[in-house]
Amino acid sequence: MKTIAIALAAAMLAGTALAAPPPAAIAPKVISGWGWNVMALEAQKAWYADKLGMKQVGVYSREGKVFEYIMAFGERGSGPILALLASPERKPGPSTAGRLILIVPDSKALSEHLVKEGVPTRLVAPGAYFFADPEGNPIEIYTPPAPAKS
Repeated sequence: MKTIAIALAAAMLAGTALAAPPPAAIAPKVISGWGWNVMALEAQKAWYADKLGMKQVGVYSREGKVFEYIMAFGERGSGPILALLASPERKPGPSTAGRLILIVPDSKALSEHLVKEGVPTRLVAPGAYFFADPEGNPIEIYTPPAPAKS
């Protein structure tokens, strides 16, 4: 019995050692910002614009209804962002939910890599995938769309 336990422990350690970081070409390079789950999406967007001078640099909709605004001080992709996500079921008071957002060169490729490493991901918006760390903390990997050609 002791031999089996030792063999299982060794196999588990060996499995951990086989995990590989993502290849450099698709590895995260920068923490891009933060996301807040908000009860009143339009009011929060207005507050961040009016009080802090942030600009809406992105918007995501489902079935014709806006569910998230991307706010920033600069142009999209040029600096940190604040994602405001509609969460009407959120309880009043300080937010206890959010996510770490990482800008990556190719979110789809990194998502596929993470899935191969045993980390389930899900596409939540174009170029954006959600997953969680081992304690359940939410993380988003995001690749901004290419700038519009003038």
